[in-house]
Amino acid sequence: MAKDLFIDLLYVEKVTDDKRTENQFKELLKGFKKQYLNTTPNYEIDFKKAYSNKRKYYFKLIENDYIKKFNAINDTLEANSTPGHLSFLYDKEFNRITNYLTQISNYISENDLDESLYLKPINNDKSDEAYIISFLKATAMMLFMELQDRFSDLSDTEIYTIEELHEVFFNEEPPQELIVKSYSGAEIKTVRKKVKQSSIFNAIQGDFREENNDVLSYNELINKIKQREFAKLEELLNEKGIIDDEYNFIKDRGNKILLAAFMVKLTETKYFTERLFFDNKPPKKIVPKHIYKFFAYRYGPGSDANKEYRRFLGTEKRAYQKLVDANFWLDQIK
Repeated sequence: MAKDLFIDLLYVEKVTDDKRTENQFKELLKGFKKQYLNTTPNYEIDFKKAYSNKRKYYFKLIENDYIKKFNAINDTLEANSTPGHLSFLYDKEFNRITNYLTQISNYISENDLDESLYLKPINNDKSDEAYIISFLKATAMMLFMELQDRFSDLSDTEIYTIEELHEVFFNEEPPQELIVKSYSGAEIKTVRKKVKQSSIFNAIQGDFREENNDVLSYNELINKIKQREFAKLEELLNEKGIIDDEYNFIKDRGNKILLAAFMVKLTETKYFTERLFFDNKPPKKIVPKHIYKFFAYRYGPGSDANKEYRRFLGTEKRAYQKLVDANFWLDQIK
């Protein structure tokens, strides 16, 4: 999976594109490493049991990712920091989770997905899609409620009940039997381990590979007044797992289209020089070829996203915009 499962399942690695067999899913289930909550939750999900291996796989995948997000929120917002900083962190989480709810709602609407299909005793691609997306929806709602119940005093953002989440984000009547309910299990006593500082990625404001006459240099391509911001964005690429600490592209599924969208967003927000000027030659206009060649060389093998980049600029502008809308970090590039 790519960087944010809650968005990737909608736009990057869609459930409907997954053609793996039941036996393949059965093998994948053997490799799951169970995640554990770091504190007692306030909510739980009452969801239909998964019977097929495909449904079991996606159920575990979403459940594990939810637990990671839940733990990360608690670790982040329980840290010793200033009220202003904690308020900023809360608003960041609030925006991220409300974006999940909005994008899931859009997916259900745009794909005319009948969520009730997963409750019926049938097993086909459409019912599997309904099961998986409905469970994703429920976990996003639960994540919102956990954030709000625990930390809403840090901010003045809107407060919602579970019933209101159905109405505000999904334009639907709340079900008579709520799927997201108050937690009824035993208290969880987990000792939190101290997190060791990992390697720190320091963005380089300049070239670091051997000179290549076929590729524009850093100072030629990157707008000088944007170079500091560009360095911060490369740190974000590292944080999102698109490039590693040595600037090498990470060949995970979905990374190439995210890199292409990143390049288009930078083009739109004028991170690139428009023209190069020479003493005795006419100016050279910067064109898409200069941009995708620069990134393919900078991030190394597997990072050549020229096809995806050109498509996003041309015939697939709508797909690009959907990807940006679904990924908060891309949408915030200015």
